[in-house]
Amino acid sequence: SIQVLTGERSPAAIVDARLRAERAREKRGEARSSVVLPAPARGMIYNLYIYNKHGVCLLYHEWKRPNITAGSAMADQKLMFGFLFSLKQVVNKLTPDSGMPGFHACSTNKFKLNYYETATGLRFVLNTDPNCGDMRECIRYIYSAVFVEYASKNALYTAGEPLDNEQFLFALDKYVRSLPAFTSGAA
Repeated sequence: SIQVLTGERSPAAIVDARLRAERAREKRGEARSSVVLPAPARGMIYNLYIYNKHGVCLLYHEWKRPNITAGSAMADQKLMFGFLFSLKQVVNKLTPDSGMPGFHACSTNKFKLNYYETATGLRFVLNTDPNCGDMRECIRYIYSAVFVEYASKNALYTAGEPLDNEQFLFALDKYVRSLPAFTSGAA
């Protein structure tokens, strides 16, 4: 089965809302209910794709990817972008409110595709184990603190060209390896 997640409500926002409701009930003197917190993210981070607005893959970086196909890397990148493009079109057609941001994740029983698109059309796809939690903040961090700092602000980088900057790759790898989702699945 495939599950497509849309909207802006993250698990952290849901927990915050539950905690606020619990505090309000306590102030009114109502009986305490149990607040269920989500389990910490567990799983594994498999790979990251970064595409420009034209669908050109600027970066493919792999950490621990299961089921590696025998096809070429180029064919794999095109297949992923085609899947992403088609899924985005379906979600946009089915979403009743066009002001909604579209989808941010798609899960199967084997993997979870986490998606983030910038205002300039850069598309970040982080594939993880389906047990990983909401990875939107992680992808936003990769964009704002790693991509912007080591690619966009780099005078030697030409926008739209593949990313081969060693500092960028080092910072990306260091950040991803520091995430609980990476370390919990490493065993």
